[in-house]
Amino acid sequence: MQRTTRLALLAVSGAAAIFKRAEVGHLRASNATQVTAEVEETTFFKVPQQISTHLGSRQRWGFPDVETVEFDPIQASDDEENSAWLDAHYGGTCTRETRLDQCGDAYVCKEGRCLQCQVSRDCGEKYKCIPSSTGIMLCIPRNLATQWAWREVVCTILVVITAMLSAAAGMGGGGVYVPLLLLLLGFSTREAVPLSQCMIVGGAVVNVMMFCGDRHPMYPHRPRIDYDVIMMMNPGLAAGVSIGVICHLISPHWLIVTTLLVTLAITLEKSAIKGVAAWHKESAALAASAAANNVSSNGGEGNKESIQIKLADFPAFTQFAMGNPTPMLLIGGCWSTLFMLNLTKAPQCSTMFWLQIMGMMMLCCVFTAAGASVVMARQSAAGEDAEGLLQWTPTTLFMYPLFAVVAGFLGGFLGIGGGIIMGPLLLELGMIAEANQATTAMFVFLSSSLATVQFVILGKTMPQFVVWFTTWVVLATFIGQTGIDYMLRKYKRSSLIILSIAGIIACSLVMMSFIGITEVYHDIHRGANMGFKPHNLCTE
Repeated sequence: MQRTTRLALLAVSGAAAIFKRAEVGHLRASNATQVTAEVEETTFFKVPQQISTHLGSRQRWGFPDVETVEFDPIQASDDEENSAWLDAHYGGTCTRETRLDQCGDAYVCKEGRCLQCQVSRDCGEKYKCIPSSTGIMLCIPRNLATQWAWREVVCTILVVITAMLSAAAGMGGGGVYVPLLLLLLGFSTREAVPLSQCMIVGGAVVNVMMFCGDRHPMYPHRPRIDYDVIMMMNPGLAAGVSIGVICHLISPHWLIVTTLLVTLAITLEKSAIKGVAAWHKESAALAASAAANNVSSNGGEGNKESIQIKLADFPAFTQFAMGNPTPMLLIGGCWSTLFMLNLTKAPQCSTMFWLQIMGMMMLCCVFTAAGASVVMARQSAAGEDAEGLLQWTPTTLFMYPLFAVVAGFLGGFLGIGGGIIMGPLLLELGMIAEANQATTAMFVFLSSSLATVQFVILGKTMPQFVVWFTTWVVLATFIGQTGIDYMLRKYKRSSLIILSIAGIIACSLVMMSFIGITEVYHDIHRGANMGFKPHNLCTE
């Protein structure tokens, strides 16, 4: 079906130059006329070109709803109208509101003029800045298959390594995924965050499935995932993330970067010290055991362990769920409530928006209060007070959810998610490494699944990239979990989990700090406003 439209097709312009082997000078707006052409949807080097703009094109669940045809070089070489359209619009005036009509998809609106892009972040979402055959930098839709290069290879390898390390730590890895996508693939934040969330949820699903039937290493009658902790702290974590995101939008880069450096540096120090201390403690215990049993000090009987393929134990999970019905209902109810609130979110800065934020805070308080009553009733009946478990008292019932709010706020404010803060926090509160790994993984799953579903429904994801990278994350997470499980059984060192947490934090600290400091430098160089920007909340 043909449709009449003004289309900035770099496909025809670029391909015509290649097949005709013609020299094309700089585009000049003064010597060309605006042309309206009827064209079929085509491809540029097999990259789909959408008929309408990138903000107005038809999409279904993030997939472009376009038809493609084989590229015809003869038709392209004869078609001068599209080149004339590009000539007519290059250098033309534009505004923020009319940039798509005036500049099309191929150019970007800079300083009130339609100009060529410099980097991919200049283009719209899901578009990439590449040079045409004439040397002009133009924006074309991203396509992983046709634009595959060494950067994609390196990014895939680093994503796999990160996913395996994150699996050992029970974290999501978003603090590493996002910088990789920004630095290597040139994604904008709006493109990197949805893809990162899809990758995180892929790994989190594997983690939770492998942990759901595990028993606590010290108390076999309890699950390895501490559902009481999740029930008590997840509402506060979600509330904190929402507040943190709002503050992130209005805060200057220098404040965010400074807070990032301080937060991750302190978290890294705490985790590294705890991990090293645990390693030395385990070494002493293994040496004493070896001396007592007259065996090797390299793990003793653990050296006979072999790698085992670990799968989900759903019968055991069903048993744990039936033993914890109220926590399960409160956790599921909290997730569903937050999902519905985010799905029906009102426009930012509107009265309804602020009412929704206040309503969400109140609901989080209600879920936390309901969880507190369940925990106290159970603890009073069982009289449970054991090492390695979080102790619930009238004081901790108030303080621990408050800590979760702070962790969520920092995660949202710094753009690194709450899991990277919750893992070290739970260790500091006294949770043992194995339970911390599984419980943090459940926190990550709840938050990332909530965000991912929203991104998919809103069409913010790029399916090719999601399928490719998420598949690798799923496989790497499974391998990482299998490997860490083998090492824990063989060497009897749970400190490996804590050291993995420190490793992920260190990678996030280096990469996020580099990106943040670079943004601050550019802000200073171009004389940007270095103060708070409340208006950003209403323009996002």
